[in-house]
Parts: sequence; C-alpha cells; structure tokens
Amino acid sequence: MCHLQTAAATSCFAQIVLDASRSQGRARRSRPMGAHLRIDPKMPRPFRRLLGATWSSNLGDGVRNAALPLIAATLTTSASTVTAVIAATTLPFALFGVLAGTLADRRARVSLIVRAHLFRALVMGALALLVVMDQMSVGVLIIGAFLLGCGEAVADSAGPALIPSLVDDHELEQANGELETAELVANDLVGPPLGSVLFSVAAAAPFALDAVSFVGAAALVGSVDADEPHVEEARTRLWRHDLREGIATAWNNRVLRTTGALIVVLQLGNLAAIAPIVLYVTGRLGLDPAAYGLFLAVGSFGGIAGSRLAGPAVRRIGPFPTLITSIAVAAAAFLLMAIPNTITVGIGFAVTFGAVVMGRIVVVTVRQRSVPSRLLGRAQGAIRTLVWGAASVGAVIGGALTDSVSDRAPFLLAAGLYLAVVIFGWRPLRRALEART
Repeated sequence: MCHLQTAAATSCFAQIVLDASRSQGRARRSRPMGAHLRIDPKMPRPFRRLLGATWSSNLGDGVRNAALPLIAATLTTSASTVTAVIAATTLPFALFGVLAGTLADRRARVSLIVRAHLFRALVMGALALLVVMDQMSVGVLIIGAFLLGCGEAVADSAGPALIPSLVDDHELEQANGELETAELVANDLVGPPLGSVLFSVAAAAPFALDAVSFVGAAALVGSVDADEPHVEEARTRLWRHDLREGIATAWNNRVLRTTGALIVVLQLGNLAAIAPIVLYVTGRLGLDPAAYGLFLAVGSFGGIAGSRLAGPAVRRIGPFPTLITSIAVAAAAFLLMAIPNTITVGIGFAVTFGAVVMGRIVVVTVRQRSVPSRLLGRAQGAIRTLVWGAASVGAVIGGALTDSVSDRAPFLLAAGLYLAVVIFGWRPLRRALEART
C-alpha cells in the first residue's frame, strides 16, 4: 500500500507543479522512534545489507518521484500528460505482477534484484544524459518511466520472497517493519524535497543521483549470501506450470485469498480518497504548494509510527486483532479528514497512513509464513496484479466523486468501505489469520 500512497501523492504533486508552472513561468524490542531510523545491528548481516540497499534505492526513488513531474511540467502544459508519466511507473505492476512473481520463483532472487537495480540504473543514466543534451521529450519520459516500473516490479516481487530466508520466523514483523521505515523515510520524507532542490540546481542531477543509488543498492544486495533451494526445484518445471500454480495458490490458500480480497476492497477506498486529495487540500483548505509538501510529510511520519508499532502490537495481541484494529482506526481517520479543517485533515491523514502501513505489515508477514518459499513470488504477484488494478479503479472513482458530488465524498466512501470490511470481513479474516492455512 505504501507504493500506492506514494504514487497517489506523486500524482498530486505533479498537479501542483503544473499549476505552479502556469502561474509563474513525499527489534526485536520496542525502542524510541529515532532509534529505528538506523539499521539494527542485532538483525542478521544478510538482512542488514538488504535493508541498506532498500535505503539507498528508495532515496533515489524519492528524488526521482519529485523530478519526474517537474521535468514533465517543463515539456507540456497538459495535466493528463504529466500524470501519464507518473502512471507509466505503476502500470507494470498491474500488467506483469504474475510474470514478475513467477520469475522470482524460478531464478535466484539475490541475482534478480541485483539485475533489476542495474537495469534501472542504466535507464536513469540514459534519462540524465538526455536531459543534459536537451533531447528529452514527453514520449521518451513515459517510456523511461515504464521501464523503471518494469524493473521495480521484478525487484519488489523478489524482495519480499527473499526475506524469510534471511531472518528467523519470529523476526519477520521487525524485518518488514524496518523495510517499511526505510521506504517511508527515504522515499516519502527525504527524497522528494531533496529531488526538488537538486532539480532547481541542475535538471539532470536527480536522475543521476537515482542511477547512483541503484548501483549502490545492487552492490549491497550482491553481497548477500542466501540459501535459495527453489532455484534447483524450478529447473524441472515449465513456465506455464509455474504460472498456473501461482494463480492456483493465490486462490486456494486461505490467507492469500482472504487478504487479497481485503486489500482489493481497501485499495478502492484508499485511492478514491488519496488520489484527488490535492484539490481538497489546496482548494477547500487553501494550502499553497509548499504547505502541501509539509502536509505529505505529516503523512509519512504517521506511516513511520505505524511501521514501528506493528511488530510490538502483533507480539502483544496477535495478527488478527492488530489488522482489524488498524482497519477500524483508518475508517475513523477518513471520517476525520472529511471535516474541512487543516488540523483535523492533517491528523486524519497521518493516522490513516500509519494504520495502512501497520495493516500491510501484518498481511505481508502472514503471507510469508503461510506460503512455501518457492511459491511466494508467484502467489504475491497474482495478488499484486489485482491490487494495482483496484487502485487504478479507485483513483478514477475518487475523481468522479469529487467532480460530481463533493470533494469530501471520497473520504466518506473510503470510511464506508473500511467499516464494511470490519463488519463483514471479521469472521473470514480471523479464520484465515489464526489458522494460517
């Protein structure tokens, strides 16, 4: 969901950039939050290296997420064209989720992540060179964004499937929480402001930094020593067999089927509320673009808090109570955001982001525990395809509601969908998470 939040926020930022350009030529034990912003030395060394790579690549991604709409706004005055550049980075997740997952189950995941990082480094390096040579066009930018999304789809399929082979079972919540923190801080909090500053200095600088970040991430992941027995098993299987098996697993496994249906419904509401939020914040609340950037940062802090609370909450009350509580809290926060006041909307946004992140950590962890390692990439890839499709539909619904009903209607829809999941999904979610079969 974090990627979804980031994509939505970046699309919103693209609209702000365009408007501005017309007017003036994002532990094993509980510790203080600040302590979690460094890599925990108590975690296994291979995981720490993967975590370091996550910090590196996500910082570059955050820088790029600010630079893409900025460079697009210098090439066109069409809002739909600017957002098309952003959408191109997410499209591969919907198109190739199952294929990327199958690839992650047939190849050595460490090597696959390294190659995906290096591929993205080449793409970003090429884009930086084109900017320096003043040869960039909207069409080339969209193609480049799509290729970046393809590389990210592969890396994001292999990464979660690799985690269970790097840490012990009881460390999964902490490991996933550490990765969430890295993504939130680097991708949503630090990267975008840094990207904006670098772009103002030299338009090619953010793209060059992103390329370097991928090279650094590839070097770190390449040093990871992981046991990957699924590679030998895959040699005797056909591609089409693996594809069918992955889809069948996503449907037949109770945890995957139930949590997949859950996330599809939640993402319809989540993106319906988040995608058009820039109009609500800058229009009804009257925030300027700079203040809107701070508003997004508030959401990131909420997400960081959620990533830190997930592990302790699961250890104290269990996966199902943690998940259902996070959904209920998010529903209440969406209702709070429907009150047109800067403070209530900011608090609601931060709480929503935190609850969403906490719920995602629970879901990812129970999936890692319920699916054999050799099937994890394919099974999650099938779910990811549905989730990204639902996210796109939710964004369209949110825009239509804003135009035809009210700018507060998307929040009410999101709250209603989240409450419906609590009411109607209580029993199947409890059975799935407590049985883990």
